[in-house]
Amino acid sequence: MLDFIKYNPFELREQNGLCIPKGPNFTRARKYTYDLLGSKLSFKAPKQFYLFRPGSEQYTPRWFEYDLESLKPGNDPTQTWWHSLLFSRKYAFYGSWFVGEKADASFAILAMAPEVPPENLNFLHPRAFESAISGYLTAEYGYDEWGKGVARWRAPLKWKAIDDLPVPAALLHVENTIDMHRTIYFLFPITKDRIISLSFSYHLHASGSFEEKESIVSSKPVLDLINNIINSVELKPSPELEKELAELRKSCPDLNVSKNFPPLKWPATVDETGLNIVEMNEKQRKALVG
Repeated sequence: MLDFIKYNPFELREQNGLCIPKGPNFTRARKYTYDLLGSKLSFKAPKQFYLFRPGSEQYTPRWFEYDLESLKPGNDPTQTWWHSLLFSRKYAFYGSWFVGEKADASFAILAMAPEVPPENLNFLHPRAFESAISGYLTAEYGYDEWGKGVARWRAPLKWKAIDDLPVPAALLHVENTIDMHRTIYFLFPITKDRIISLSFSYHLHASGSFEEKESIVSSKPVLDLINNIINSVELKPSPELEKELAELRKSCPDLNVSKNFPPLKWPATVDETGLNIVEMNEKQRKALVG
């Protein structure tokens, strides 16, 4: 009860020194399980309710097993990748004793795929999965320029192969060094043509560079929450997926993604498949960037 009073959204005074904000309590996080065509995806995520914050921030959409096959156009300007939302949360992090909200984080889980699933590409294969990641990131971010020829975003950064799932998996960061924005992605295929994306966007409520923001508001509580959610993810393959993986291991014994993945060369866009990266011509630049 004391924390409810100590850490609250009311800003009545200025923060002095480094602020270490407090967010939701992960130890009270509920476990969620989704049936994805027979495979079971489980993870833990807390809810956070507070006065004067909309309940929609903690909304859990209804999900049916075969929603995985019914995707809708996403937000990328190329409209080459389609999505379906499984889960979303928004979290606030408050400073102590009436200094207000000092950080926020948004968390979403999407099922996604190219609008036209490729016939000869199996995302369960690590190299094909990496190609899909390159295409998706480029469709989502690669077109955005800060002045002609200068990419606003960089990715993938802090690439990490995740080896404790039965399918290829990767953790990466997307960074905007102009607007000082970061998003963390945890990605893995769930079928030969469907990918699950856990994305975490967060902001520290301070001005300046990333380093200057960190000297005012600590990102540790935010990153701890993100890491706890990621570390709670479990995937139990369906019998059909198990068979596919076993067959794939005959030609590709190691299903892990590459240990290193350098940042993509942007600005760029993708072709109609959503997978092949191409340079932007003037017509595309005008259509995508405006």
